Amino acid sequence: MITFLREERDRLGLTQAQVADKIEVGKATYVRWEQGSPIPSDKLADLAKLGFDINFIVLGTRAIGSNSSTKISREQLSRSLTAFLFNTGQLGLLKKSESTDVSALVDMAIYTIEQEVGENFELAQTAPIIKKATS
Repeated sequence: MITFLREERDRLGLTQAQVADKIEVGKATYVRWEQGSPIPSDKLADLAKLGFDINFIVLGTRAIGSNSSTKISREQLSRSLTAFLFNTGQLGLLKKSESTDVSALVDMAIYTIEQEVGENFELAQTAPIIKKATS
């Protein structure tokens, strides 16, 4: 069984010895963690400094913003952007004229995100915003 810790180490291209050395523990200790032994919180912080996704290690889920790609449906993104525009307007941070087409603004925002993020941005038909890992 491959643990989430092992998956993260593999994703980062590190050996067990490299990680153990960088976080100042013995290799045997690190190996036990990969086999499922609890990891002390101070060492989780050290792992995070190396680029490990701690949320993934502990819970098996990757949140948006982690180094993995996350798929979101166009509908989910559209709903999120619409809510954002509405809330921004409610707070008085955005002035909406009678001729403003919110759906056009949402489409423009999605297009802009696709252009800026490029190939790392994936729209899916249906996918959760937070992805549960399978292991």
